[in-house]
Amino acid sequence: MGMTYIYLAACLFIFAILARLVPCNPGQRAFPPPEILDDTLFYVLAVSTYGVIATSLTNVTALALHGEDAPAAMRAIDAGRGAMAGLPLAGQILLILFITDFFQYWLHRWLHGRALWPFHAIHHSAREVDWTTTFRVHPVNWVIYVASLGVLTRLMGFSPMAFAIIAPLNLFIGAIVHANVAWTFGPLRYVIASPVFHRWHHSLDPAVRDKNFAPTFPILDLMFGTFHMPKDRLPATYGAEGVPAHFLGQLVYPFAEYGRRWTLARKSAPAPAA
Repeated sequence: MGMTYIYLAACLFIFAILARLVPCNPGQRAFPPPEILDDTLFYVLAVSTYGVIATSLTNVTALALHGEDAPAAMRAIDAGRGAMAGLPLAGQILLILFITDFFQYWLHRWLHGRALWPFHAIHHSAREVDWTTTFRVHPVNWVIYVASLGVLTRLMGFSPMAFAIIAPLNLFIGAIVHANVAWTFGPLRYVIASPVFHRWHHSLDPAVRDKNFAPTFPILDLMFGTFHMPKDRLPATYGAEGVPAHFLGQLVYPFAEYGRRWTLARKSAPAPAA
């Protein structure tokens, strides 16, 4: 936990400087991040509950796959004797990143569909996107998008060391792609997700928002026709219409939205024949 605080303090300091030196949106406040209170509350929610949720999902899935042998299978994985643990460490890390990115690309597109958008809209609700926006994730969105693939890759039997290396790497990638920095990574723009690449994805314009789904490797967007990164302009306006401005309202919003849809559907349904 001590390293986590050091990481957060470093991000607060580094991205404040970068947002002044090379901002993507110069009018946005650099320090403190503009919506830091709500993003901090989402971070506290993640730290306090998501580990328990992930462990529970892993245990339930292991039980479904291995039955009474599930405890022994999990002990072997935790001891570094899983099916994939024999691969070179660098190969394990690359394979986990590839598997995660591929499936997250498609899960991300699914979250942008009408059925699940109310949960994902919370992440898009920030009107001034900054590095803390990476923490603004509804718990249901987190289970669909992160926990599900965490369970998959863990049960595939990669070594604990591979996950120990990937965890801070993913935190760093999440922070930098949301940072208010006008970096495109030049010729690497198609290889690694940059701040400008991902900020287009947070656009208030739905036509642009449904682009740039890959969390790490933009080549996936190129392959599937969703890459958007014009060279003559930068993204400027962000947000998601209709989402409440603050933490508690955002947690409740998806359920309220489904209730609203259900009510409208009932009112528009044809009356039963006499």
